[in-house]
Amino acid sequence: MRAGRLFSGLVIAAVGLVGLSATGVVAQEDDAELPDGFEFDGDLISVWSPEDMQAIDMQADNRMPLMLPPAEVLDASVFMWDSWPLRTWDGEIADIDGWKVLVGLSAERTPDEGPVFYTVSEWRYWFTKDGQWEPGGLVFERDQAFGGRQWAGSAKYDPDTGTASFFYTAVGGDPTATSELLPASFPQGDPAAGRPPVDQTIAVVEATVESGDDGVTFTDFGEHREILRADGEIYQTIDDATTDEVIYGFRDPWAFEDPDSGERYLLFTANAAFDPGPQNGVVGVALEAEDGEWVLEPPIVAAPEVNSQLERPHLVWRDDGAYLFWSTHSFTFADQGAGPEGLYGMVAPSGDWKGQYVPLNRGGLVAGNPEASPTQTYSYLVLPSGHVMSYLNTAGSPEGDEPAGSWVGAPSPMFQIVLDGATTAVAYSGAPPASEVRPMDPPSPDTTGGGDDADDGERTPGEEASG
Repeated sequence: MRAGRLFSGLVIAAVGLVGLSATGVVAQEDDAELPDGFEFDGDLISVWSPEDMQAIDMQADNRMPLMLPPAEVLDASVFMWDSWPLRTWDGEIADIDGWKVLVGLSAERTPDEGPVFYTVSEWRYWFTKDGQWEPGGLVFERDQAFGGRQWAGSAKYDPDTGTASFFYTAVGGDPTATSELLPASFPQGDPAAGRPPVDQTIAVVEATVESGDDGVTFTDFGEHREILRADGEIYQTIDDATTDEVIYGFRDPWAFEDPDSGERYLLFTANAAFDPGPQNGVVGVALEAEDGEWVLEPPIVAAPEVNSQLERPHLVWRDDGAYLFWSTHSFTFADQGAGPEGLYGMVAPSGDWKGQYVPLNRGGLVAGNPEASPTQTYSYLVLPSGHVMSYLNTAGSPEGDEPAGSWVGAPSPMFQIVLDGATTAVAYSGAPPASEVRPMDPPSPDTTGGGDDADDGERTPGEEASG
């Protein structure tokens, strides 16, 4: 297992330093090769560095438009936050006899005196053929799964077997309890204070997918299996964490198939055991072995002295590289407020997702919430087309009867990003219905707004993420 060799020669490879060409690729002679056998053990990890953090600069091309909730949200019976489509292992949005499926974290809408929604988060799903989403109900019952509640993950569909695999974050502990903050550099008044304990593991369950005229159902569930937990050597356990509760992470499993090897992997949010922190967020990796067990591997990106939390990491492949994206809060930066709440990312110009990464737009910021509404959306997912899903966090109502800053908990309008090597731009008009998938388009000349309901997120008003 590669992870076992980590400390025999761990080298953290700083990105963006001397030796990179204008395209971000290390210049070398074509015939420059090592002699046979002249190689040493260890693993290389790309770094989101303090110098990169200082280069974060929000301009018109990486700033989101202002967003207002629709008059009617996708499902008025529940709060919705992190969400994701059911996808095939090659990354395409699954087509099940014409149906598309959206899975997301949710909680029934309750009066103010009811349970706080993030303590009762459940996986629900919706389906559509024409952009009119119909509720499918719970994917599985909370008490049938691991943890006191379940946070974000991903869902994969295998058309050859007709089965779906649901990878989820299992959150332990009593969700109604109040946790004391772990020792941390975060102020006592930060948004995570007073949240329930959040010990996290990663689990999976499979089910049969059935469809008909009335929609899609999941049946014949297998046994829920806990497949990963922090090892304390590569990935920090909550007992060793120096971040506070909730900001600590071992969550957000994003499943995919390597386009070259065909091997199956997970990316996930974690903190580095080899870097005490508290700003020690990493993008973790696990490999599905031949026996079906999942094996931890070293992370592909680390953010030492930059950020404690790289949430919901995921990949998009283009001809000019492998693009890695994640979500980040403004207050989880080492220099709080160094960057806006938003979508961040890097690119591996070689196209090798385990290769060397360069921050997008120099600092890593791809799309930030505008200064006028700094927490309007969160928890971003970039689809193969470049369209970005998220959820409305603190936005005003279209009628103006709810002020900006009010918790919404519903899908955001979608915007689109255009990728060109290590440069990106927001082009937010003309987003197609969530049920469509199409190649990435160039920016539309009409940038007056637009979008569609489809979501992907989880957090609370101005708060740190919970899954």
